[in-house]
Amino acid sequence: MNKNLKNEVIEQLEKDILFGFENEKDLIENISDMFYDEEDLDLKWLTTQVKTRLNNHYTHSLNWDRPSDFDRLVKAFDQLNTANIVSLHKAGYTKQDGRVDCHEIINELKSLGITSKGYCFYHTQDLETAISNLKTLYIAFDSYNQDDELAQEVAKNIIKVLKDNGFKTKWNGSLDTRIAILDINWQKTIDNIDYNYTRIFDILKANTEKSVIKKSTKKPFWKIW
Repeated sequence: MNKNLKNEVIEQLEKDILFGFENEKDLIENISDMFYDEEDLDLKWLTTQVKTRLNNHYTHSLNWDRPSDFDRLVKAFDQLNTANIVSLHKAGYTKQDGRVDCHEIINELKSLGITSKGYCFYHTQDLETAISNLKTLYIAFDSYNQDDELAQEVAKNIIKVLKDNGFKTKWNGSLDTRIAILDINWQKTIDNIDYNYTRIFDILKANTEKSVIKKSTKKPFWKIW
């Protein structure tokens, strides 16, 4: 492998490890796919780099303060999902990817009788901004049906929940502008948790079951006397 190729691979690998969503196997596979047209890509060298850098990142993480900003973001998104605002972490690479993923989940929830108010997400390009010197994570949002009034309500709910979880936000009130989480300290390691599809359905399923239990245990009015 030539020096330029090694530098490109390491640059991409360092970003992916900082993002913290891909395990060793995924990193090797995704880097290999990204540089598929490079005939001299050394998989043995790549595997060593992945193992070493993942281990260094994990060791460094042992000194992080807890809860981390990511921990608090997960808590905020869990609360939004409970409130029927579909909230996705690292949803694709672009805004279009995120919208497609959100609408797929919204449509599947609808088939189960669960109505979503709207959605929010951040994608891979947003994470690149979060780990940069800007330290800003942009959150895209909308109502489930692109209704402006409902979208405003969704945005205000998102901002409230983020602030309740200790985040500093910025939004100019325009539906064409994303919500910014300012001064975010992005710290995440591999945990092999699906923070999107599986987590959302588990949260909403549990929420629905609680509602059913609550209704079934409520005394009919004629039994009050």
